[in-house]
Amino acid sequence: MPNILGINLSADNEKTALKKVEEFLNSNSFHYAVTPNPEIILRAQIDADFWQILNQADLSLADGFGLKIAGWLSKQKITRITGSDFSLKILKLASEKNKKVVIINWEKGLSTREEIKEALEKKYPGLNFLVINAARATNLEPEEQVLLTTFAPDIVFSALGFPYQEKIIFNNKENWPSVRLALGVGGTFDFITKKATRAPKIMRRVGLEWLWRLGKQPQRLGRIYRATFVFMAKILFKKHK
Repeated sequence: MPNILGINLSADNEKTALKKVEEFLNSNSFHYAVTPNPEIILRAQIDADFWQILNQADLSLADGFGLKIAGWLSKQKITRITGSDFSLKILKLASEKNKKVVIINWEKGLSTREEIKEALEKKYPGLNFLVINAARATNLEPEEQVLLTTFAPDIVFSALGFPYQEKIIFNNKENWPSVRLALGVGGTFDFITKKATRAPKIMRRVGLEWLWRLGKQPQRLGRIYRATFVFMAKILFKKHK
């Protein structure tokens, strides 16, 4: 199992990871997936609870070109599976298998609940889903919790941004009896609503998606700096040490 700065990553490729998702959905127990990227791994270095949550996940997909470079430097084979792309495959699977889905949407995010609902109805006409607005917190408000448990989803997408999305999932392992898979997906639904645009495929393939994001959102400079230069500095320091 690959490990970057103490965070375990699954050795799966996209095909085997999707097969595991199907197994989770056909099981009788709760599972959760995480999608570590350089920013998430850096946050885990200073947040012990977050560290434990990431390392106890049933599926941990390396999301970020920086992790491939880190793997190469540490002689580990790491397959990059972006959370946004993988989420689309899960949504398609849910639509085909008639699995119920809940999206926990950040109430101050780019996409409104209505915009997500409209985009999903257009893209996945047969999908049975519910969108719940929530604050960035480590648990849901009582009324939000009632909405979720009453709907009884098989899958929960938590789109609150890290570490909130992962902490809400972890804190509710025992409270969502119907859920078979929960995963944190950040801004995935902003791509579906087209409130945010992804970098061209060639830039994603060569690891320059961060440059595209910087051009589109200059206010992300601090985040991009940490995800590129600070992360790689830590990797190189550990390698040298």
